Amino acid sequence: MVMKSFVSWNITHQEVNTEPYDPFEAQQGDILQIEKEYQVLQEQLKEACENYEQRKLKGSEETRDLEEKLKRNLEENKISKTELDWFLEDLEKEIKKWQQEKKEIQESLKALTKKMRKVLNASETYAQKIDGTDKEHELLLDQSLEISNTFTNEIMKVEECIKKGKENYEESLQRAVAAEVSVLENWKDMEVYKLQFMESQAGGYLKNLTLRSSDPATYPDMESDVHSWELFLSKVRKEIEKAKSQYEEQIQAVKNGSRLSELSKVQVPELSFPVCSTVSLSHLSFLFTFLCV
Repeated sequence: MVMKSFVSWNITHQEVNTEPYDPFEAQQGDILQIEKEYQVLQEQLKEACENYEQRKLKGSEETRDLEEKLKRNLEENKISKTELDWFLEDLEKEIKKWQQEKKEIQESLKALTKKMRKVLNASETYAQKIDGTDKEHELLLDQSLEISNTFTNEIMKVEECIKKGKENYEESLQRAVAAEVSVLENWKDMEVYKLQFMESQAGGYLKNLTLRSSDPATYPDMESDVHSWELFLSKVRKEIEKAKSQYEEQIQAVKNGSRLSELSKVQVPELSFPVCSTVSLSHLSFLFTFLCV
């Protein structure tokens, strides 16, 4: 009722009003200016809310994609590790079998060599003796020739066996190297996806934080929080590149002949999000609640 009377009085005496504008206006037009500024702020808040919802939806989709990729990589890594164990077991069996065959062949060759040397010595002894008969001499020569042929055949078998064993060993070694490389690549993808997931979350929060042109009086730590999140995002990106580089070095080392069990495990640090100020969290919570209403 008082407000209605004031408005009527103001309209009636508009041209001759000489009263001060207080307490409602410091000067004429202040209320209208405040209403315009309020309308602009309302539009900005509405736009910020729409941007936030869009980024939130996009971030959720990216998060689901990264989680699916991480799940697939974990399953593939488990399968690759099992296959690697099988390959290593087969390789160890092949190596032991080849070593046993090699040992047996070497012992056989040693015995044949000893026997041949004995026969040759006997042949030379009998050849030096003139009183030996031609029949005995021919028999010794035949035995020497037979042993020589047997020795030659055994050597050929040994060489063929060694060649085959070497080929089997090389094939098993290549399969083991391929399996270890596959395990390292899966480990690399898993760790990189985890870091990229954290990078996506941090990037989304930083974008939303920088969109808020808040009053310094209500959000005094905004600049400090933005700086903390920028440093954290930079650290995550460096860790991504570092992890990629370390895993690539180990993959190259395995390809060059190193065993995976001999290499030290790549250590990827567990990163934690920076702690925002209580003021910033409450400010953003109030802002989002107001916009959604």
